Amino acid sequence: MLRSMNATFVDDAPQIDGLLSDEIWKSSNVVGDFIQSTPKPEVDGSQKTEVRFLYDNEAIYIGARMYEENPKDIYNFLTERDWFGNADFFIVVFNTYRDGINGEGFAVTPAGVQIDIKYSSDGESNSWDAVWESATSIDDKGWVAEIKIPYSALRFPESEEQLWGINFGREIRRNRERDWWNLVNPRIDGFLTQTGELKGIKNIKPPTRLFFFPYTSAILEHNSAQGGSESYSFNGGMDVKYGINDAFTLDMTLIPDFGQARFDNQVLNLTQFEVQFNENRQFFTEGVELFNKAGIFYSRRVGDRPLNFNAANNDLAINEVVEENPNQSRLINATKISGRTKGGLGIGVFNALENRTFAEIKNIESGKTRSLKTNPLTNYNMLVFDQVLRKNSFITFSNANTSREGIYDDANVSQLDFQLADKSNKYAIRGYAGMSHIESNSGVKSGSNWQAAFAKISGNFTFELSQEQISKDYDPNDLGFLNITNIRRSGFFAQYARYKPFSIFNFARHSFDVIYESLDQGGEFVNFAMNWSTVYSLKSFHAIGLNAGIEPIRTNDYFETRSFEQYYNFPTNYNFGGFFSSDYSRPFALDIRIQNRFFDEPGRRNFFYSIAPRFRPNDKLFFVIGHNKDKRRNEIGFVTNQNDSIIFGSRLVEEFESFINGSYIFNNRMALSLNLRHYWSTARYNRFNRVDPGNGDLLSTDYLEINENGTSSEDISFNAFNIDLGFNWRFAPGSEINVVWKNIIIDEGTPLDINYYQDLENTIKAPQINNFSIKVLYFIDYLSLKKKV
Repeated sequence: MLRSMNATFVDDAPQIDGLLSDEIWKSSNVVGDFIQSTPKPEVDGSQKTEVRFLYDNEAIYIGARMYEENPKDIYNFLTERDWFGNADFFIVVFNTYRDGINGEGFAVTPAGVQIDIKYSSDGESNSWDAVWESATSIDDKGWVAEIKIPYSALRFPESEEQLWGINFGREIRRNRERDWWNLVNPRIDGFLTQTGELKGIKNIKPPTRLFFFPYTSAILEHNSAQGGSESYSFNGGMDVKYGINDAFTLDMTLIPDFGQARFDNQVLNLTQFEVQFNENRQFFTEGVELFNKAGIFYSRRVGDRPLNFNAANNDLAINEVVEENPNQSRLINATKISGRTKGGLGIGVFNALENRTFAEIKNIESGKTRSLKTNPLTNYNMLVFDQVLRKNSFITFSNANTSREGIYDDANVSQLDFQLADKSNKYAIRGYAGMSHIESNSGVKSGSNWQAAFAKISGNFTFELSQEQISKDYDPNDLGFLNITNIRRSGFFAQYARYKPFSIFNFARHSFDVIYESLDQGGEFVNFAMNWSTVYSLKSFHAIGLNAGIEPIRTNDYFETRSFEQYYNFPTNYNFGGFFSSDYSRPFALDIRIQNRFFDEPGRRNFFYSIAPRFRPNDKLFFVIGHNKDKRRNEIGFVTNQNDSIIFGSRLVEEFESFINGSYIFNNRMALSLNLRHYWSTARYNRFNRVDPGNGDLLSTDYLEINENGTSSEDISFNAFNIDLGFNWRFAPGSEINVVWKNIIIDEGTPLDINYYQDLENTIKAPQINNFSIKVLYFIDYLSLKKKV
């Protein structure tokens, strides 16, 4: 059922104080009768909720009263901004273009913590930050939220009268209850396809959206790995956000500074695949949902390690040493333009310019130095056209281009993505088709990829039948990320979910998938696998899950050999595991996960476990202490190539990871956060073999005999230790002060014959980098500044 409401125009705006005491609120229409989406879909909310809506020429105003029979039951725990945590909240969701796919959400908790959300076909993202006002209060009837959202925080078509999709939601955390004004049925695909209608906003014009974010920062770094050297830097710059018109926004970062971005969680990578890291720079996490749609935009490529970073060590003459070799490219600037027309066409343009990078090499005899270019002047560009069709349908064209000066590679990737759902939003066909083109001194390389799928997307039972193909020469990795090529994959996925409570459960989901893979070039068999999983949410708010999988046919592994000409005969295997997660609302909660994998080879087995207790001593302090261990006995993997033979090794691989993540929230604008991690991984070889080029079996070899003490020169020990401790104070809307201490240790020389605690002690004593920084960012609204002047 589609619900509708009318907005009320006012000349005098209400005061945003969380009290709803202004007389002007009485002139507004009141909506209520919220309906649950969880845990009891289509049942009336357990508590009464009332919402009022006003607007003027500057902003919209929302007043919400959340009634509670016992106000002491309200969960008003403090969290960091953009994190719901374990608190109640009220949220308003806008789908201003009524396309059922793209929208914004503004939420506030009883403690006054703000959360703003961007919705897209990729889901939802909390990385977007808008400037808006809110206030809350708790009384003997429940709690109240007042919200002011300036038109500058929204995107909407220029029209005499607006007709928006809108919904109001409420979380009653103690019951895990989510209530909505317009029913959101979990059995129906598409969250924004289930919004109500907002009518009556007339004769408003999108304001001038011009915002400045000037910043200044100071950084002190001490590097004991380079003889205790210290460096200082003072930086300044500015981000600019400008509304080109009612629909399109320009975002620019001038003289970018990413000195406070978190360190990556480094790991020992023994595979042939690149490790994908999270993006921690705000400019590249905020408002990039349009660019991420095709999966060919991996923002970590921009400003990453110089293209020829390793050339500095590989190009040394006699008596030369590397004196300086920057491990990060310097951005000159970056720009984003994005928006959506009244007809539903979304357009996005991204451009970034990366400066040249040089390594300094010194001759220790003559004292002379020379410079070696490790990164050319590079331009990254991304262009997206995203046409929304009927609800939950779209066609998207994306193009990624990388241009480098001189003799370096230039790359271009294009892709067309689509989803076409039927009128009932029950079935859909979807897929993509793309091409890559790379030009270099060695020639031209072009490749393609595509996928086609038919799916049932709504109902308790859903499924997808898909076919995918990636050619051998397809390569989007100059600006995108892909770690497998030359593959054909047929897949079937099915899921059955029970959304309504039954027996002792609130919810249950069962899923099954099967895949068949072969090489795209040649068609040789690669793999066949089946997997099953189930998740149950109990009425006690604990959750349990089980999973199992099997590869019943010996796999032809062409990827571990690093060659499509030879394969390794990977054994049949099966796996099973599960998890338990207790009720997060309690002061103590616990997450446990276990996974086992057994192979059809004597002594070969993988075992993984993870344990993470969660502590909430009071409403302000929260932390998680976790430990993971992954042990792989007699793992078989690539070592090297020798005399036209591929050498594999049998090894014992152990990975230990311990972490502490926590926060202390002083108030809804001030927080202290901690992320601490220690990672240790070792690989001990017990034998070496060469791969039979005929059938993929392992044959004997004289490569690197194992020493009498059971060690080998190929044995590896890798340590990573990092700390990110940050204090954030949002001292004014859109303005903040960040004080960050970062510490990182990378050590590859730790002995293998010690225990975990000895390794931790050795790691902490190893050379390290300490980085201390202060950054002040201030928000300036052109319209507010103009009024003051």
